[in-house]
Amino acid sequence: MRSYEMIVILQADIEDHKTVSEEVAEIVRGLGAEIEKVDLWGKKRFAYPIEKQVEGFYILYTFKLDPAQVKEMERILSLRSQIIRHMVVNLEDK
Repeated sequence: MRSYEMIVILQADIEDHKTVSEEVAEIVRGLGAEIEKVDLWGKKRFAYPIEKQVEGFYILYTFKLDPAQVKEMERILSLRSQIIRHMVVNLEDK
């Protein structure tokens, strides 16, 4: 198990961001991850439009996951329509 951070940007017009953040956390847990922290950053304006949107809701996840499961997690997250962007960073690559 390795430590990872993942930033997820949700569509700003979603009514309940907390529910969607829990759904994303359940996806990650379903792949065998141990979520250490979920930090809701809130709505922020983009430097440039992404998918014709000018702002999004940011969430930071800190978790431990088997490296073999990261690609599958990214695939599942890319299929979610509420997620504009996501990025996973390995914290142990320093």
